[in-house]
Amino acid sequence: MTGQDLMAGVHGRNIAFLDGAFQLREVSAGFARQFACRPEDLAGADFTCLFGPGHEMALLGLCLSLQGKGEGVFREHVDVRRTRARQVLSVVVRAAQGVLLASVHPTTRPDAGFTLSAPHARVLERVAEGWTVDQIAADLGIGTQAARKRIDAVVEQFGVASRMSAVSKAYGWGVLDPSMWPPRVVVARGAQSLPVRTKAG
Repeated sequence: MTGQDLMAGVHGRNIAFLDGAFQLREVSAGFARQFACRPEDLAGADFTCLFGPGHEMALLGLCLSLQGKGEGVFREHVDVRRTRARQVLSVVVRAAQGVLLASVHPTTRPDAGFTLSAPHARVLERVAEGWTVDQIAADLGIGTQAARKRIDAVVEQFGVASRMSAVSKAYGWGVLDPSMWPPRVVVARGAQSLPVRTKAG
């Protein structure tokens, strides 16, 4: 299967296909819009250089690792300067059937001091997996009312109004690992317990 085969019918979506040297080969209009360009302006560009020299080596290493595995996904948050403002972009690259597929989305990032306690991380993982309040209560060995309070506390920590919004934000911030199922919180390198590493800084 080629990038052209996969690109058919998805020109409006925010995706681009990378070749073996991580150059953009097929670029959708939605992807090009993220860089205020036309698709033809980006074709042939080096993907890892799109975000500036401060991120080039990190993205190159991640792409090489993904290419070596042949399948999987990584998500990285990068700070870029656009006009006079700085913006955080969520960069997602997937490998499947020998093809690398990239997308880029504007996002926010957590405060520098954002951490999840181990119990809250466990609750977030269960919510992301679709567990009911009763199942979470049984897993934690607490009553359903106490489980609801913990779930509400996690939702509040992400500054949103619903459980699914909290899960979505957790993936957007890099708190939940998009390559894992069942969902798992990303733990700081070298740590046996939380705080979580958010990849956003």
